[in-house]
Order: sequence, then C-alpha cells, then structure tokens
Amino acid sequence: MYAALGVIENSNHSGDLIGAHQKIDKSAYLMLQKYCRKAKKFPDIEQILHFEGSRGPDGLKRKSPGVDEPQHFIQPGHDDGSLRTIIENHHYNLTQALIAKDEIRAAFEAAWLAHAITDGLTPAHHYPYRRVVDELMTDKDFIKLFGRKIKGIMRGNTLAQAARNNWLYWGAGGVMTKHIAFEYGVAYTITPVTLKRLWPKGLHHDDFDQADCIRAFYAALDKIVALRMYDRFLKKGWTTQLVSETHKILIPEIVRAVALAWASAANKAAKAKKGKHA
Repeated sequence: MYAALGVIENSNHSGDLIGAHQKIDKSAYLMLQKYCRKAKKFPDIEQILHFEGSRGPDGLKRKSPGVDEPQHFIQPGHDDGSLRTIIENHHYNLTQALIAKDEIRAAFEAAWLAHAITDGLTPAHHYPYRRVVDELMTDKDFIKLFGRKIKGIMRGNTLAQAARNNWLYWGAGGVMTKHIAFEYGVAYTITPVTLKRLWPKGLHHDDFDQADCIRAFYAALDKIVALRMYDRFLKKGWTTQLVSETHKILIPEIVRAVALAWASAANKAAKAKKGKHA
C-alpha cells in the first residue's frame, strides 16, 4: 500500500499529505483505544507512525534493495505461509516488547505488523508479482547508478530484451504501473475520509477481548479476495463500484484486522504480566 513520503529518506512528515498506511494506522489506533480494555499501555500513535514511511518496510526496500526485503505478497489459494510467518514474528515481538515495557521496540513492531497486514490484505498484493518479476529480470543483479543499487530496472541478455522487459514492467499496462495505480487510487480515495468513517459496522468489546491476530487476518482476506477487486481493476481501471467497495469493505476490513492484531498482542502481554504477579 502507498505510504506517501516514504520515498524521501528520513522524512519527518511521512504520510502528512497522502499515506494509506499512516491513515489506516491512525484509524486502527482509535478503534483499539475505544474497544480494547488492555490497550492502555500500548505505545502512542506518534511513536508508531515514526516507524512508517522512510523508516518502515518501504523505506528499507529503497535504502537496500534486494537485502532482507520484507515480502508482503500472498497468493490466495497458493499461500506458502511466508507472509503468515512475518505477521506471527512481528506479533510475537510486539507482545514481548509490551511485556518488557519497551515502548520504542513496541512501536516499531506495531508499525511493521500493521504494514505487513495492510499489504497482505491489499488486492494488488494478491497478484503473482514475484513470479512475473523473476521472468522479466533476466539478470538478477541490480543496475547501479553512482555505486547505488537501483531497484525496478529490468535487465536482459540484449538491449532489445532489456527494453522489452522494462516496457512490460513499467510501460502502459505494465505490472508495476498497474500495481502503483491501484495503490495510489486507494490512497486518494480515502484521503478526505475521517478516521472513524473507515471503521466497519458491528464492533464490540468482546471481539477485542478475544482477538486473534492470524484469525482476524485470514477472515479479512477471505472477504476481500471474494470481491476480486484487482482483477476487475486490471480490466476496467478505477470504477465507481471499486471506489465504493474501497470505502465500505476494503479499508474497514484492513483497519479492523490491524486493530485486532494489536489488541491480541496487548491482551497476551497483559495476561503474561498478570501471571507473573499472581
């Protein structure tokens, strides 16, 4: 998902203009504070947002492309479990940081956990992106400019093949062009919407008391996949129907999944602390 000024290294204003990740985090945080009884010791939203944009997973991809990059793609029906592992690891680390009262580490893990969940639930991330890139990147080494690796430039065995590969990737209707267009569309669509308007209906305290990070993620994934939003976008571009579904289903489901993931960690941490003092 688009994180706005994440393209600018060390920006202190990441997401101030348009940032889908940041807005989702803010909305989920409000929901957490309202419905989760164990969230009083959770890091504040400004601490969490510090680790988005240039300090988040997208910033890492820019600073060191190809080196330990978090891959937040998932193919429904062909899930290899890699994204689930990333989510579980961040969830565990967040829980441990909350138990240890390490606010900085907790904020970092909360931000990266939310980022992984948001990406994993974004329809553009359900496309077999990695397979397509492997097919287009004849030579897996990144092109360098002034000694710095440049991500996203497809290579080939000949100049003609390299030109063709880059057109299929970046040209009109290209893989990355479409991917970015979808994510920009989501970001622009939710920019004027207030945070609570991004909440789904039917929220209850009991849902947050019994929150389960992975169960919440896959429940949201099933609802979003059933809409086939990205398939329809690839055929017709942004339509009023897709905009409506983004407002009413896509973003509310993502916000709820993020809030429940945070609540799950907060609940586990509170239970662990209570056990120590029992």
